[in-house]
Amino acid sequence: MKTLAVLGYGTSGQAAEALAVEIGDRVVLFDDKKQLGRYGADGQPDFSGIDEVVVSPGVSPDHPWYRAAVAAGLPIVSEMEFGFRHFDRPLVAITGTNGKTTTTELTAHLLNGLGIRAETCGNIGVPLSRLAWRGRREPATRPEVAVIEVSSFQLERCEKFAPLAAVNLNITSDHLNRYHDDIMEYARVKFSIFDRVADPARKFLGLTMRETPELVPDGYRALLERPEPIRADGDRICLGDRDLCHFSDSNLRGRHNLENLLAALELTWAYAGEKIFSPALTAALQTFYPGAHRIQTVAEWNGIRFINDSKATNPSAVIVALATVGGDHNVCLLLGGLDKDMDFSSLRQCAPQVKQAFVYGQCREKLLAAVRDAMPCTVFSDFSGAVEAACRAAVPGDVVILSPSCASMDMFKNYEERGNTFARLVETFLAARRA
Repeated sequence: MKTLAVLGYGTSGQAAEALAVEIGDRVVLFDDKKQLGRYGADGQPDFSGIDEVVVSPGVSPDHPWYRAAVAAGLPIVSEMEFGFRHFDRPLVAITGTNGKTTTTELTAHLLNGLGIRAETCGNIGVPLSRLAWRGRREPATRPEVAVIEVSSFQLERCEKFAPLAAVNLNITSDHLNRYHDDIMEYARVKFSIFDRVADPARKFLGLTMRETPELVPDGYRALLERPEPIRADGDRICLGDRDLCHFSDSNLRGRHNLENLLAALELTWAYAGEKIFSPALTAALQTFYPGAHRIQTVAEWNGIRFINDSKATNPSAVIVALATVGGDHNVCLLLGGLDKDMDFSSLRQCAPQVKQAFVYGQCREKLLAAVRDAMPCTVFSDFSGAVEAACRAAVPGDVVILSPSCASMDMFKNYEERGNTFARLVETFLAARRA
C-alpha cells in the first residue's frame, strides 16, 4: 500500500483519488478552492509519508505544492500517467493546439462504425483514471480501445504513457504563460506523445504540422521524412493506392476538418487494419457531426448567421473559423476573454473578412492594441453588451460569430458555459425582433 498526494481536486483529481482507493492506496488531497491539504506549522505543504504525487493538469509547475513536491524529491506523475498504469486496453492518442476534440470524437465514431467498441477520454469528457477505475469495477464496460485527447499539461510528468498510435495535428501560439513564452518548449511537450509509441509507422503528423517544420523539435524531425499513409487527392481520400472514402461523404467543411479527418482515419487504420476498407466506414462518416462550440450555427434570421465558436481559444483557431465562414467584410467578430500570454497580431490577417470586432474581457486592451489599426473595433466591459452590439450591427448577409481567441475563465467556468451564454443571448435578441 502506498500513500499518494493528489494535487488538485477537480475532475481529474477526483478520478485519480477514486482509482487510488480502488487499488488500495491511501490518498492525501490538496485543493485551493475546497481548502484541502496537509500543512506544517510553517504553513508549507506537509509531504511526510507520501510515496508519490499525482498532479492534475490544471496545477502548474509554479504552484507552491508542485515546487514543494519537487524540493522533497518525490516522484511526480500526471493524472493521465497514473490512469495509464492501471488501464489494460490499447489507446490511440491525439494532441495538437487545435482540432483535438473533433479528431478524437471522429476517431471513436469511425471505430464504433466498424464494429469496434471505442470510447473517448482524457482532455475530453472522462479522465483516463476514471476509465481505469470503471474498468476494474465493471469489467464488462471496458472499451476495446480508448481514444484519448491529450493536452500538453497532461503530457507533463509522463514516464510510461504509451499509446498504440498517436497524432500531433499542429502547433500554434497557446498556453505560453505555462511555457515561459517559449513555443519550442511547448512543442517539445506536445511531441513527447510519440516517445513510447513502439511502431514508428503509427506516429502521424497533421497537415499543418508538416507545413511548419520549424516547429518540429530536434529528435522528432525524422517524422517529416516519412510520408503520411493516408492522403487526400482532391475529394478522394486514399490509403496507398486504394480509395477509402470521399471528403464530400462527410458533414465536415473546411481544410482544418480535412486535416482532422485524415488524422482520424490514420488512427482508425492503426487499430482496425484492413477493416477500414469496409463500406461501414463511409456510413459512419456520413452520420458524424462536429460537437457544439466549434463553428456551430446556433441561429439564422433575416439572412444573418449566428455562430458559436467558443472553443476557438487562440488566434489560429479564429483564423480558421473566419476562413471557413467569412466573406468580404461581413463578419461581426466577438473577441476577448482571459489571456494566456499569446501573440494576437496574427488576427490582423482576418481584416478582409471582419466588418467590425467587438472586444471584451480581461485582455481587451491587449487585443485592441493588436488589431485596431487593421479592423474597426469597439470595446465593451461586459459580455452581454458585446453580444447585443454585434447582433445589432449585423445586416442580411452578415455573420455574427463568437470566436474569442482567448480562454473563458475571466467571466465563465469554461468555454462551454461561454458558448451556451452566447446562444442564449442571441435567442433573446432574436425573440425580441420576432415579437
